[in-house]
Amino acid sequence: MRPLPAALALATLLAAGTAAGVRQLPTDRAVAGPARLAATPAAGAFLAGLAAAQEQGYPFTPYDGRLVFVRIFFEAQLGSYGRFRGGEPPWHHDYPYAERNLTSILAEISRTRAYTEGGNVFSLADPELFRFPVAWLAEPGHWNPSDDEAENLRAYLLKGGFIIFDDFDGPDLDRLVQTMARVLPGLRPIRLDGTEPIFRSFFEVQPYELEFQSYRSAREREQYIGYFEDNDRNKRQIAILNHNNDIGEFMEYSATGFSAVNMANEAYKLGVNYIVYALTH
Repeated sequence: MRPLPAALALATLLAAGTAAGVRQLPTDRAVAGPARLAATPAAGAFLAGLAAAQEQGYPFTPYDGRLVFVRIFFEAQLGSYGRFRGGEPPWHHDYPYAERNLTSILAEISRTRAYTEGGNVFSLADPELFRFPVAWLAEPGHWNPSDDEAENLRAYLLKGGFIIFDDFDGPDLDRLVQTMARVLPGLRPIRLDGTEPIFRSFFEVQPYELEFQSYRSAREREQYIGYFEDNDRNKRQIAILNHNNDIGEFMEYSATGFSAVNMANEAYKLGVNYIVYALTH
């Protein structure tokens, strides 16, 4: 696939609303009724996923061959709730508009069959996670998985899954690296230099030339960190860490005029590249 020029105005597409396939749907969208399902293994998997989603109070979209954005739910430590959003849990930040807007852009500019009306919310203990190739975890500085959750994430990543960590800065990186040592013992974080395939999977991106000017980078510039199979940057990358950055925030607000178009564009380039890389590696 030949990379597209990085000057494409993604946020302009999004601001055009329905022309870009963007729909601002209510968060309480109904899911399919269990009574319509046949008694098959696929139906059983759907019902299990539906039950888990309903327990958390979120819609559930079963796997049907399309890309569905997956956000990881986790129990945050006491006192670690949102600083600016009236108690919103950290993992929830930018939900559901970041995923709706990103998948709408992805569907508009590529041939990816993406579900554009939101996404799934799973815990790491949910076996449904293994049906979906890409996962997103926000505010990982507040994430402290159980041993079972760490083991499940390890299995997910080693079986071909990919995870994106976003919306964190400063010392949260140290906490995340310590947690990932439990998830992937023996693998180490590697600072990305911009030459890695993930930055050329769709757009040609020079990550350290991007300027987001977010509160996350007020003290230190953004940096991008990866985990690779066998600690070899020539092998498959299985995770990316957006340190001192919050691309989900730019995507969340890009259709409102709150985010500067040029910075929202850069966020979309990274988000699209991450997903295309995960789908092709």
